[in-house]
Amino acid sequence: MQMKSRINIKSEREFFREVFDKIVKGEYAIPIFQRDFVWKSKQVEEFFDSIWRGYPIGSILLWQPDTDMPVKDILTDEMRDEPRPSYFVLDGRQRLSAFFGCVSKSANKRKEFDLYFNLETEAFTHTRNDGPAFIKLSEVYDTFALLDKMKDLGGKIPDDQKLRRYIDNAKRLNSILQGYTVSEVYINNCSLKEAEVVFSRINSKGTGISNTYMLQATSYRKGEVLFTDRIKEIQESLAIYGFKTIASEDLLKCFYKYADKYFYDAKPDDLEHMDFGGQTPKIKDCIVRSVAFLHDECHVLDLKLLPYMNQLIAMTWFFKDHQNADSTQQKELRRWFYYTSYCQIFMNGSLKNIRKVFRRFESYVKGIEKTAIDYEPVKMDSSYHFTFSLRNARTDFVVMACIYERMMSVGGAISFSGIYNVKKGNEPLYGFVCFSESDKQYLGQLFGEQLSMLDKNTKYDGYALDEQMISIYQDGNFKRFEQMRKSKLISLERNLLISADVEVGNMQEPLTWSEMDDTTIKEATNADIDEIFDRDVIFEGN
Repeated sequence: MQMKSRINIKSEREFFREVFDKIVKGEYAIPIFQRDFVWKSKQVEEFFDSIWRGYPIGSILLWQPDTDMPVKDILTDEMRDEPRPSYFVLDGRQRLSAFFGCVSKSANKRKEFDLYFNLETEAFTHTRNDGPAFIKLSEVYDTFALLDKMKDLGGKIPDDQKLRRYIDNAKRLNSILQGYTVSEVYINNCSLKEAEVVFSRINSKGTGISNTYMLQATSYRKGEVLFTDRIKEIQESLAIYGFKTIASEDLLKCFYKYADKYFYDAKPDDLEHMDFGGQTPKIKDCIVRSVAFLHDECHVLDLKLLPYMNQLIAMTWFFKDHQNADSTQQKELRRWFYYTSYCQIFMNGSLKNIRKVFRRFESYVKGIEKTAIDYEPVKMDSSYHFTFSLRNARTDFVVMACIYERMMSVGGAISFSGIYNVKKGNEPLYGFVCFSESDKQYLGQLFGEQLSMLDKNTKYDGYALDEQMISIYQDGNFKRFEQMRKSKLISLERNLLISADVEVGNMQEPLTWSEMDDTTIKEATNADIDEIFDRDVIFEGN
């Protein structure tokens, strides 16, 4: 966007207490497009510790509005219809809310604003304590209230030296809070769009104004449910599938299709003034159906296991036009999901690649094509990192393969508890899927210094383990163990692909370790094992 020459930017310093007064008077306000207060108690404590120690806390960015828009209450985030303020807080909302909330005497404070100062340790804390060393920040800020508090301390602390130290610390903090100044940057004579550009450039390393909040600012109508609240409602409905933490920006991409736009080519401006009020239930239903399908049919038991967000967006396209998918369509969706996951189709995040994949998928949605992608036989990849970190599609696929084996074994629904990486010292060695919290403790015992064998009744399914592999590990033949586990993991991936009717090419019939007796396995050298694996033979641990 080209900036207009009339924009005026100036800066100056102002006492925090003066900023406080301006907020009370309504001269400064929190605009509707600002994100809610999100700081945790620890961040609030660190903020005031920086003030106490004289560390810089950054500047406040203020924008002179060129239009009326609703404002948020600085403490509760509730909507308020008030006269246009002199300035909107564009950046610094978290700091201002923390300061204003902690020093004010509001009776019904959120827990993050219920802050104390320990006069003994000179530390800020949210832990309530009735001891004489603890004092509320609101009592320190109010000079008259502080004088009364100091009188009370005189009768509670017989040690004159300690009493003097406490009083000195309290007076010092009062002086700091009353005399602390903050740098303010004013942006005058510009539109919201222009202010957003200035903000993004000044705050290039911080958190920008999200598209979701910008859309809320441009599309809000008095009396309507806030757009961000609609997004939160969708997030809450996804909690049972482990998808509650999905980003609002990712959900917003699902909305574009209802405006006949493609998220990868469109801009937030394309959604301005769109009335999603009546369509939100339909969009929510579409997203929930997509997530439920991923969870129930594709074994994506948690958002962390979703290889690519583009897969969820594509599925919302499908369920928009096919609310009740038949068995053939569900089968194709599952096939497409596993194929795009294993082949890492979305790894190339270029617009050219994304357009190509989505246009082909849309042709399937519209019935032009019989399949959602042009499938090619999959060649199994034998390269492995034995530690599991849910940050790439390949690891996600391995985990889903382990989950699939476990589900087939128990014959019903299971839970996903996370990943346990066995460590040697501080170095992670091997990763395992956990289906309960007790799995982590159990695997820790199994591969810890006190080695133990799996109980005869324990199911190995999902761990990519068997008794033979554990015996070899306990004999100290780690390379042999790794090769056997690699073969097991590849076998699980192969089984998952085949279950979805994905053609697996360039494969020899697997040679299983069970075809060798224990003596043969234990006498095999590492060179023997390497030679076998160089031939791309797949091993299956029984």
